[in-house]
Amino acid sequence: MSTPPNHHKPCCTQAIDAWGLAAQEQRAQLYRQAPGSWKSDEHYAVFAGMSELLLAAFEEMRMISAALREDSAALRSHAHGLRVRSQQLFARQASAAEPSWRCPTPTREDVPQAESQLLEMFKGARRPSEQ
Repeated sequence: MSTPPNHHKPCCTQAIDAWGLAAQEQRAQLYRQAPGSWKSDEHYAVFAGMSELLLAAFEEMRMISAALREDSAALRSHAHGLRVRSQQLFARQASAAEPSWRCPTPTREDVPQAESQLLEMFKGARRPSEQ
């Protein structure tokens, strides 16, 4: 059973860390833009920028969470398939190891009796070297 191809871009910690660093840099830039005046238009613009940054962070985390849930579901499905295949192989191995009714295993008492019957069948037969 082959592994299914990965349909999504893998979420890795490096990408998340890079995104987090970029968000922190944007936040720092917005703070630097904030003027000393508390009720100015520039202050409200910075506040709007911070709100947009927060919304972008929520959206990014939502997308990462959705991708992780999808990957998790795919892995669970694949693991289930592997368990089913494993159980099938174990069942096949167990049935192959069981003695067959078509070819029963002879007992210790049956072997000498079968050998003597074979010897009796070929007692009068000529060997190929005698012909």
